[in-house]
Amino acid sequence: MKPSIAFLFVSLLLASSSIAQHTPPQWMTQGPYLGNETSSFEIPVQVMASKIYVEVELGGKPRRFVFDTGSPSMIDKTLAQELGLQVVGKSKGQDSHGNIIESNIVQTSINIGGTIMNKVPMFAADFAGSTATNCFIGDGVLGSELLPLGAWQIDLNKGVIRFNTDVTHMPSLGHATKTQLHSFGYTHTPFLDVQFARRARSKAMFDTGSPAYFAISTADLEGARNAKGVGNTNSGFGSAGGSLGGQAANADQLQVELKALAIDNLKLGRVGAIQRELSPSLIGAAMLKHFVVTLDIKSEAAYFNQYADGGFSHPSFGFSLAFEGEVYVAAVWDNSPAQAAGIRPGLRFTEINGVKPAFTCQGIQQALNAMQADELNLVWATGSATLSRKTSILEK
Repeated sequence: MKPSIAFLFVSLLLASSSIAQHTPPQWMTQGPYLGNETSSFEIPVQVMASKIYVEVELGGKPRRFVFDTGSPSMIDKTLAQELGLQVVGKSKGQDSHGNIIESNIVQTSINIGGTIMNKVPMFAADFAGSTATNCFIGDGVLGSELLPLGAWQIDLNKGVIRFNTDVTHMPSLGHATKTQLHSFGYTHTPFLDVQFARRARSKAMFDTGSPAYFAISTADLEGARNAKGVGNTNSGFGSAGGSLGGQAANADQLQVELKALAIDNLKLGRVGAIQRELSPSLIGAAMLKHFVVTLDIKSEAAYFNQYADGGFSHPSFGFSLAFEGEVYVAAVWDNSPAQAAGIRPGLRFTEINGVKPAFTCQGIQQALNAMQADELNLVWATGSATLSRKTSILEK
C-alpha cells in the first residue's frame, strides 16, 4: 500500500435552493470558456506520491496546481483573498471520506500553457492552513469542469499534459483503445464502463486524485464477488488516508484481486484493488504508469494507449503513512513485511532511512521519497527493522 493523501472532493453537493429548482446559478453557466475558439498546449508535469502537478499563471504569477479529474477546481482561500476574487456562491462538498466541507465559490481566469480559460469557478479551501495540505496541494486544483473545453491527454511517459480543442490533432491515438466516456453534468467528472465478470458491470470515475490502480466501492465489490470476479484478498487495519476533513478514522481495510477487470472494451485482466466504502468505484492514477490517457468529453470518448506492461498491482512494504500534525503510520496490512516487524497503526518512527521525520513540507517529501525505494530502514522507540517489498496481492 502506497502512502496517500486525498485532499480533494470526490463528489459535490451544492447547497443552493436554485439547484433544487433546476435553475443553476450564474457562476455555473458563465464559465469556464476559452479565450480563443481553437487552442492547444503541452505543459510539463511533476509527480509526487501519485499527485500530478502543473504550473499555471494566475494573478500574473506562476502557481502550482494539482491536476485532478475527480475534483472540481479549487483555490487556496488565502490566495483568493490576496487576488481580490469576488465570492459568487457557496457550496457544501463531500471529501473523499464522506466528510461535509463548506466553502465559498470564486471565479477567475487562468493561463495554462498560453491558453486563457475564463470565469473558471473555484472552491476556496484552506490549503495554507495545514502543512500537509499546503505541501500536497499548493495553490489549488485544476478540476473536472475544465474537461469539456477540449481534449486532455495525460502522458506521464513523456512527463506532459496536452490540451487541444480538436482531439484528432492529439498524438498517441493511432494505436490506442477507444472507450465510451460518460459525463453526467456538472462538474463533468469522467465516468467509464467497467466489467468485473460476465454478469458484473458498473461505471467507475477516472480519478487522477486516487493513487490506486482501482478502488472498488462496497456495492461493486458485492456484485463482483457474486459473479465470481474476485480472487485473492488481504486485510489490513488503520486509516485509509487524509482529506480536507482530516485523517480518516481507523477501520478495517481490504485489498482484493479483480480477476478479469475491463474498462469498456479494454481488457486489463488481473488488477489489484482497494475497497472504498463510498460509491463510485475509481480508476486511479496508477494506471497512468502504463497508459497515455486521453479524455474527450465532446466526442464522449476516452483513449488508452499502453506504453508499459502490467501487472496492475503494487509490491509493498505493507504500510502507509499519515501526515496530520506529525508523521506516523496510518494503516498496516496483514501478512506484510511491516506487520512481521511489529509495526502498527499510530506508530511514530524516529528514523526513516537515517533521517528523523519532520512535519514540514521537506520532511513529508523525504518520507514519501523513502517509501518509493526497494528497501526501507526504520527505527522507532522500541525497535527497528529493514523492510523489503513483498510481492503483490496478484501473486499470493
